[in-house]
Amino acid sequence: LSRRQRQMCIRDRMKVATRHFVRPEFMNHHQTLYAGYISEWVTEAAMIGVTEKLGTNEHVVLAALKEVVIKKEVVSGMILQLDYEVSKIGVTSIEILVEGKNFLTGESHLTGRAVFVTVDENGKKRPHGLS
Repeated sequence: LSRRQRQMCIRDRMKVATRHFVRPEFMNHHQTLYAGYISEWVTEAAMIGVTEKLGTNEHVVLAALKEVVIKKEVVSGMILQLDYEVSKIGVTSIEILVEGKNFLTGESHLTGRAVFVTVDENGKKRPHGLS
């Protein structure tokens, strides 16, 4: 499969996590969505995804937010839909791919990955039991 075909297959498997109405107060000095909100919303969508996969959000912590790529500006008035897909499962970790797209057009505006780990009561990594 070509890279584009693989991307389309991934998009077909993605689930909707959340949507945000992008308000004027979320804009930076360039009148585009402030990156802090992007990071927050990608993390939120990924947390919804990992919770769905594990069936719980207890003893799950964010280990890394990485590869956040803004492909096209997000502007005031847009409804940003955040979809997720489990992209990698380790022994103690789960990586979630998130894509942010314009709810009305379906056009992709951003992507990001979040890695979560499961921990015990003392905060030490422990296996989550998925394969």
